[in-house]
Amino acid sequence: MDNKKNKKNLLIKIVCFIVSFGLWLYISNVENPSRSNKLSGVPVEIINVDSLKNSKLTILPGQDFKVTLTIDGPASEVYKAKPDQFKVVADLSDYAVKKGSNLIPISIVQYPTGINIKKNESLRVNIEIDELVEKSVPIKLELDSSTKPGYYSFDPVIKPDSALVSGAATYVNTVKWVIAKGTAKDQDADINLSLPLKAVDEMMKDVKDVDINPTSTEVFVPVRKSKNVAVKVKTKGESNKNIIIKSIEPSTGSIEILGEDKDISNIDFIETEPLDLATVTGNNDVTLKLAIPKGAKSVNGKDTVSVKITVEVINQNTLSIPITMTGLGEGLKAELSAKNVSVSLKGPDSILAQISEADVTATLDLTNLGEGEHNLSPKIVAKEGTSLQTITPEKIKVTITKIPSQ
Repeated sequence: MDNKKNKKNLLIKIVCFIVSFGLWLYISNVENPSRSNKLSGVPVEIINVDSLKNSKLTILPGQDFKVTLTIDGPASEVYKAKPDQFKVVADLSDYAVKKGSNLIPISIVQYPTGINIKKNESLRVNIEIDELVEKSVPIKLELDSSTKPGYYSFDPVIKPDSALVSGAATYVNTVKWVIAKGTAKDQDADINLSLPLKAVDEMMKDVKDVDINPTSTEVFVPVRKSKNVAVKVKTKGESNKNIIIKSIEPSTGSIEILGEDKDISNIDFIETEPLDLATVTGNNDVTLKLAIPKGAKSVNGKDTVSVKITVEVINQNTLSIPITMTGLGEGLKAELSAKNVSVSLKGPDSILAQISEADVTATLDLTNLGEGEHNLSPKIVAKEGTSLQTITPEKIKVTITKIPSQ
């Protein structure tokens, strides 16, 4: 009994659904009443944007131009209308715009047939306008490069080294640099790159929505082979007589230079600018410029070398030296007017400090001299490295007599 009742209820529900569906079809397709609806998200095309340039204005980037349209018409048409079926434009050439917000009327140039669009104050689009500016910005190179062993790179050359950035003032005014970024690894020849440019702010963050002219820059990096050559100190003039120059040594015996093969192949050493010996008065360190030939360059970029000068001062020392005699004939005796002479020697401090009377001799040669008085100059022999300056007295009186026989 219950089963028969359930079947009857199901049959009634099916009949009701069929009747309702048929009624909906009748109303929709036969009656099709007029309906009104708001269609949002309809895109707006902005035309004649170039007309703003005459007033040095531009549309502020990042805006999404859409409007909401109130439409009416047959229900079947109204409810199936889509935003992309409408072509809506805002013509900037028809209105005097200014910096800031501008409500520009729109024109609907295309829409589905059977649809009416209600005109009202909302048929406008808000467009933010900014000043159109342009400024020159330096190009900053970020080049990740390396060379093969024995090769070195010179400073890169960028052409052009600046670019014009233009667009909305809000964006252009934040641009600090234009970056050219590239990579060149294990190079043994000149590097030539064409690198795209991008604008960045002071924090090195990308600034988009600006125009860059030119859009790229050419980067040239000379790469040269190195060569190790000796450093020689060139001198001129004569040193002071009161000193002896013991050594003149550069702080480095060689330097590494770069250049084209034709320019450095015949270079075996690099001379310094001349060191004037007459200006040397004592131990000193001086800086001399390196005479690096044209077409060559030092690897470390330095063009000077430190030179250490070591000297020894010349002084005088006076010694009292006993006189010795040689060559006195047999049977003769000699008496001297002085037993010692005062000898003044000149030489380096290192030698004079160690010299003693034992290192100097004063000798009178009496060979072939007979009885009588003789004025003789003693022969002085001093230690090597010194020179005789004065002898006091210069002459010694020698009295020669016979030895009395026993």
